[in-house]
Amino acid sequence: MKIKNVILLSFILFLMSCYDDKGNYDYSEMAEIKIENLPETLEILGGIEHIVAQPKVISSLEGEIKDGNPNFEFSYKLELKGGSQLYNEAWVDLNPSKSLNLDTLISIPSGNYVVWFAVKDKRSSIEYSTTFDVKVTSSTYEGWLVLCNEGEEERVRMDMISVISADRIEPAYDLLSLLGLPDLKKATKIGFYPAPVATGDVIYLMSEEGTYKLNQNTFGTSDMYNIYTTDFIVAPSDPDESIVEYMPLANMGPPTARAIFAVSNKGNVYALVTAAGAAFEMPINTSVRGKSPEYRVAPYVGISMVRYPGNSTAALFYDIDNKRFVGWSFKSPTSNDVNQILTPVPNPEVGGLFDFKTGMDLVYMEGTRYSNGLVYAILQNASGKRVIYGINMSGTGFVQESKYENLNAPDFDKATVFAFHSQFPYMFYGVGNKVYLHNLGTNMTYEMKNINLGANEEVTMLKFNLYHNNYWWPEPSEEFMARQFELMVGTYDNSVSGVNGGKLGFYKVDGVNNSITKRVEYSGFARIKDVRYRERR
Repeated sequence: MKIKNVILLSFILFLMSCYDDKGNYDYSEMAEIKIENLPETLEILGGIEHIVAQPKVISSLEGEIKDGNPNFEFSYKLELKGGSQLYNEAWVDLNPSKSLNLDTLISIPSGNYVVWFAVKDKRSSIEYSTTFDVKVTSSTYEGWLVLCNEGEEERVRMDMISVISADRIEPAYDLLSLLGLPDLKKATKIGFYPAPVATGDVIYLMSEEGTYKLNQNTFGTSDMYNIYTTDFIVAPSDPDESIVEYMPLANMGPPTARAIFAVSNKGNVYALVTAAGAAFEMPINTSVRGKSPEYRVAPYVGISMVRYPGNSTAALFYDIDNKRFVGWSFKSPTSNDVNQILTPVPNPEVGGLFDFKTGMDLVYMEGTRYSNGLVYAILQNASGKRVIYGINMSGTGFVQESKYENLNAPDFDKATVFAFHSQFPYMFYGVGNKVYLHNLGTNMTYEMKNINLGANEEVTMLKFNLYHNNYWWPEPSEEFMARQFELMVGTYDNSVSGVNGGKLGFYKVDGVNNSITKRVEYSGFARIKDVRYRERR
């Protein structure tokens, strides 16, 4: 009897434990998540058109899940179709905010991508996902490359005014942010060489902290695209030496460059004679090939900008230590040692306008097509007075052609940006928020009042984009060719919050009435440093 009672008591306790244990399990129903309203494929222009998605998420238990629901978060991850890595990463997070809807601008190479959209229930950590395709078309094929310095740190940034077609021109911003460009500061210039079709064009982004070649098709770059890796036999020994000017000298026959010059921030200049080799050698600011530099040169290359074909075999430089002009002249054969040195420019035996050993500081130098290849040099003496010398570089070059002193030009001694016209004897210069046109023929100056800038705005760049191409096929339109004689005016509005207060205006120049007329203006840039049209004809 006692045994039966014990068995009965044990059975009762077992049933009670099972009943208590049942309360420790959650038998709630699992929700089904349905994702709707996503595209099957999006087609966009990289860096111009946004990736936009507005999905509808429906839970079988809770109904439609709206943005801001604290129980859910959303993600969009982009990857190359086929599983290849994108810049050494498996995927790119398009939506760090974890919001439901997506509207983002991203600069990535042309190609086929897949976007994974995921919905995560934060209570259970269960995730539901689906995909859609993104096809990216290049927006960098042709147009104006706009090199900028962004923010107080002057981060190097490349924007672009992309020519999609004759009827569609669109600005694109920060194109290189995901394309492998190192974090550089202090942009200087864009180097461009429109090489023949067989090899493609050459684009260099230059800064005080490094110079990098851009991939012709993707605009991607990396440490392997550093100019010292791609174009130099031996890199400079100074780790702080950076190329800040890159200038091709057009051939007088074939549609190629006779030579390419590179100038560094340390005052060294290098010459690549294209018919003799494919790389820069030692600095040429010396009197003996391959020897140590004997002086420093300013970061300018004075050449004739005449094209179709070129008309010169010489280039002009300025020795900032001895305050004199020095020159480069091509000599056959291409291996000649003379092609790897600079020589002081001698004064003319008769009829000289000035001494090539000026004793002054060089402020600015620019090559033009005026007078079949005139180079203008702005020089400043010890008292701060500025003069302009004109040196014709056609043929074998170094011909003294003009001298302008006692200029009737308000605040010319304070000007920081300049541009010389190739059709008219005009110099444009910028001081603060004002742009002036100085007629070198009449010694009269005119303020360009239709460039109406506010007190917080400033002129950051003046330039004429003379085409470098030495061969065109088919022949471009007159309208296209006229663009190179329009004044480009880069400005920045310091009162704008953020880092996008830059504007770029294009102005037609009136050679009769000493005036300009705005054709078009684009905005949204950082502080514009240089502009170069990518020629693809």
